[in-house]
Amino acid sequence: MTELKNGRPIFFPENLVLFGNIALFLWIVLDSVAFMLYNFTTGIVFFILTLILIYGVLHLLGCLRPCYNCIKCTHGMGRLAALYFGRRIFKDYKYNYKLPTAIFFTLYIGGFPAAFALYSTIVDFSAIKAAVFVALLVFTTYGALTWRPRKPKNPKEEV
Repeated sequence: MTELKNGRPIFFPENLVLFGNIALFLWIVLDSVAFMLYNFTTGIVFFILTLILIYGVLHLLGCLRPCYNCIKCTHGMGRLAALYFGRRIFKDYKYNYKLPTAIFFTLYIGGFPAAFALYSTIVDFSAIKAAVFVALLVFTTYGALTWRPRKPKNPKEEV
């Protein structure tokens, strides 16, 4: 496929769209639980704000390109799943999100809540807080690892 002015056409696999968005929602719920274990009101505010930012703002940014650039239109949900859980070839950070925006939103639902969960666990230890921290660390690490470029498995693929 040729590179268009607004980027290459992208086909988001159905499993990525479905399971990626379910995992993204669970990640947001875990983030909110981390804040709720510290302060219930803070957790609710974080949950509502995150839903607005992710499913409102980021979803809108994902749909700014015309639908013909997505081989099968997923109404922005494929871009959300790909941003956090998709392989690097599905990430469209050059044309829609721009890299600083992608980094901000990854830290917003990844690094910041995980760091807060760690702080909360250290201040007032409980097994639930520790479990939430570990789960957030797993989600954040996996999401960050999807950004690394893959090396070819054999030297002939380098062409």
